[in-house]
Amino acid sequence: MIVKPDQARVYKQGLGEIRMLVDGEQTQGQWWLLEACEFPGFTTSLHLHSKTMEQVYVLEGVLSVYLDDKWHDLEPGTFAELPRGVPHAQANHSPRNVRFLGTGIPAGFDQFFPALDKLASRIPPGDPGFSREVSKLVSQYDTTVLGPPPPWK
Repeated sequence: MIVKPDQARVYKQGLGEIRMLVDGEQTQGQWWLLEACEFPGFTTSLHLHSKTMEQVYVLEGVLSVYLDDKWHDLEPGTFAELPRGVPHAQANHSPRNVRFLGTGIPAGFDQFFPALDKLASRIPPGDPGFSREVSKLVSQYDTTVLGPPPPWK
């Protein structure tokens, strides 16, 4: 398989965007791969995936990942695995954009990003209802929301 930059599907996610390079349809449900750009202030809830194991590799900026009951600041060149069934969150606490590659095994969660893009086109990400709707939406894609992100450091 060869995927060129112009073949990526781009999805907005409020404070950032996803470039889906390979989705589950292309891998017969085995895995997915994306490039993410998350703007300053981006954060996820504390959540877990019962089936999906995720991996991230930081390209630019600092990606903060909450794992094993503490925040870890991942600098460029850092790889992290987010095991299935383990609570985690991620955020960009820095003043610069963060770019990273993300992948998941098996596929399925990758379908959240086009759905989020549709939501972001209907409800502005700054709207108080946006976060509420994201929590409802993400629960349809192997995600259990456990609560707000833990306090940062």
